[in-house]
Amino acid sequence: MFYHKIVLWIFAAFLFVMTITPPAWAIKPRPPLQLSLQQIPLSGGQSQLMMIARANVDISHVDLSLELPLGLSLVEGEEEWEGPLKKGETKQIELIVQSPNKAPHQVTGKAVIELTAGEKFVEKATLTLNEAKKDSPRRPPSVKRKEGGETILQFKGK
Repeated sequence: MFYHKIVLWIFAAFLFVMTITPPAWAIKPRPPLQLSLQQIPLSGGQSQLMMIARANVDISHVDLSLELPLGLSLVEGEEEWEGPLKKGETKQIELIVQSPNKAPHQVTGKAVIELTAGEKFVEKATLTLNEAKKDSPRRPPSVKRKEGGETILQFKGK
């Protein structure tokens, strides 16, 4: 009988600890909506922009918008959308924009979600058009040694 009480107390302590401390494998919370921006360069200084919004929960009302900076002009598409999204549903906004020059322009995608308690959740994503490409770092030369201790540097491409 004494043995059963000890096992019962150990089991109760185990349950108590498990309810207080979350396990290491607990799922991290995700935002209600995931937002991403993509660009496809077109000819003549035009680009196709896509904003993709994926709902992680049922959303009764969301406002999606793309904010174009000065210097970019809208050629085709709608910059805003509003409505509900079901959990797992994806909404995509596509635009074609014109850039008069090769200067970088930062586009911002924005989602404003109205929650049930009158609160708002805002998610933003940014994308830089015509971003200067960074040079890939040059590899250091390979070093070879000859028998006399002479060093030979050997370059192989970029």
